[in-house]
Amino acid sequence: MIRARTSSSPQEDDQIKGEAMRFEIMRLDDVDGTPVDTTVVDAASVNRIVQQAAAIGQRLWIRPAGTSAS
Repeated sequence: MIRARTSSSPQEDDQIKGEAMRFEIMRLDDVDGTPVDTTVVDAASVNRIVQQAAAIGQRLWIRPAGTSAS
């Protein structure tokens, strides 16, 4: 008997297809909250960046990165 594997999250679906989930992280200005700079990272890097920002009280905005149509 062959069983179909079901995933429990969209991230697992991406990993099964060989695509890493990517996130856009924007560092926000301390005064007015406007984006100062932005970077796109894989899911494994998000925790490290969040920990670093928390250690110095930096504000971040994190969202799933859009896919490019290239």
